[in-house]
Amino acid sequence: MATPFKLKRSAVTGKRPGLDDMQIGELAINFYDGHLFAERDTQGVGIGTTVALLTPWIENFGGGSITYGGIVTATSYHGNQVIGTPAGGFKSGAFTISNTDHTKDSINELNFILGKLVPSAPTTFNGLSLSLTGTAGNGRLCAGFTPTNNTGGAAPSAGTQYTRNTDSTITTNYINDVGPGDNGTVTGFVNAVGVGTTTLDTNTNNATSGAVQINDNKDAANSTRDSGITAEFYQVYDVRLINAASPDGYNLAKLTHGSATTNSVYWYEDPSTVSAPVISFSGVTVPSSPTVAYSSGIAHYTQASANTFTYVLTVTNASGDMYSSNTFLSSDGQGSAFQNSGSKSYTNFAGGTNPPARNYGVGTGVTCLISSVPRNIHATVSSNHFTRYDASTPYGSHNNQRISYSTNLNIMGTSATTNQVDEDNILVSSLGTGSGNAIRVNAGATGDTPSPISTTFNSSTTPQVYEAIVRGGTLRHDVTNYTSYLPAGLNLSSGRSGTQYFQMLITRGAVSEFKIVVTGSYAGCFVCLPENSTWTTGLSNTNGWADMFDAYSGAGNPNNADNGCAFGTVMSGGSGTFTCVFGEESSSNGNNKILVRFKLTSGQSITNIKFQA
Repeated sequence: MATPFKLKRSAVTGKRPGLDDMQIGELAINFYDGHLFAERDTQGVGIGTTVALLTPWIENFGGGSITYGGIVTATSYHGNQVIGTPAGGFKSGAFTISNTDHTKDSINELNFILGKLVPSAPTTFNGLSLSLTGTAGNGRLCAGFTPTNNTGGAAPSAGTQYTRNTDSTITTNYINDVGPGDNGTVTGFVNAVGVGTTTLDTNTNNATSGAVQINDNKDAANSTRDSGITAEFYQVYDVRLINAASPDGYNLAKLTHGSATTNSVYWYEDPSTVSAPVISFSGVTVPSSPTVAYSSGIAHYTQASANTFTYVLTVTNASGDMYSSNTFLSSDGQGSAFQNSGSKSYTNFAGGTNPPARNYGVGTGVTCLISSVPRNIHATVSSNHFTRYDASTPYGSHNNQRISYSTNLNIMGTSATTNQVDEDNILVSSLGTGSGNAIRVNAGATGDTPSPISTTFNSSTTPQVYEAIVRGGTLRHDVTNYTSYLPAGLNLSSGRSGTQYFQMLITRGAVSEFKIVVTGSYAGCFVCLPENSTWTTGLSNTNGWADMFDAYSGAGNPNNADNGCAFGTVMSGGSGTFTCVFGEESSSNGNNKILVRFKLTSGQSITNIKFQA
């Protein structure tokens, strides 16, 4: 029903009707104050319980503004509220305020100024990198199969290196001292799957939620990433993924915090069950038509390609889903006898490709032919002939593998040597006049002091039974059967048990004394000026041979009465440097020829001889 509308009035300032003065539907107006009142039902049951002022403001005379003496509560306010004049007037400060300024503009300016005083917020982890810990290293994807791609993005490609994981869980590094540490939600992802969520608040949030671990949540003033942040403004925290499930195949992981996102970290969860590689060898194939050089009648291999030895190397378990590098068979260098045969790639093996096929060599090994050329050395090699190899894959390694070979090899390199005994090239250093090194000549006959000769020694023919042997850079009393050596040689095991000799010719003028430098063991050493008649006449009892095992008398020439020619230290069959003197004679008086004769008995050998001023 319609309610009668009644109006009551008053002209007394401040006059406000009470509950008893009004009924529902009545209005009361105070003409002096300009206020309008009505009875208000606050119970929702039709019973008026208060009188409400409907016009709580006062319009200034002439309009243009209104005033309100109480507290205004509003959900929102739109308009330009004039700031007015505070009690006591405006104080000086960061900026000047006028009573005609709008509150919203002043608050904005104040916020701008305060923003300069507030420290910068800590760094978020947006764009920071995650890395995995506790993985199985790196590997490259093999060819010939399609790996599972869990990332939802670009597929992994054969030959590309990825972090390799094998235990079906991943843990990342901590990202340290990032913010905000007191608000927002941190979520971890493996591929598109959330693996843990933590909502941060102003408390200490150190905890593990799923695979997201928050640690060291603290005031940003203690940050090591961003120094100089004032205390009690912000918080920072450390975060990582821990033991997140990792499905087989290609994966990614990342962290988000609001709009901040770390860079994604990628890896390959390798399901392969391949064992470590295993190296094995075939037998050795020797050259059928070798190129040889001779020393003391003994055949030696040279560095010629015709002297290449070969064998087949086999590797099982050469790959799984992944491989380490194309060069998976690494050389450890040259062997004792042969040059470095080099590291080998997958493409060096039968059917091998780069990248290799998945499970290459699994079940049935793959083979590679190894070719080895003799080194540039003068030696007899009895062990460790060939290059040693290491095979490595992501699934393990087989290291320090060398083909077993025990046959003695005699090798004579292309380069002449003076650091060993080379019967064609025995060092003569800064001695007298002339040039050229000493060479071996025929010993002439058995015995310590036979009639001296200096005829050319033929290194390619069978030596006399009294001739010592230079083999592999070593001079030795030799009774060896070389038929079991390679190259197969002479049998010197018969008729050679007696004393053996090694005779050398030095061709230098103006020599009256010289030094003999020797390394090894021997039974005697004799010196002769074979074409100096004064010398040979004075030493007629010894056919012109003076003895380095006997001291020089100190005057005149060595002679029959005293044939010693050692000055200072006397030779006694061991290593050292010894001085030989001719007394009053010179090599120039005997066509510049000097003979030196070493005596060797069973078991003795010399590894180096030199002559010098």
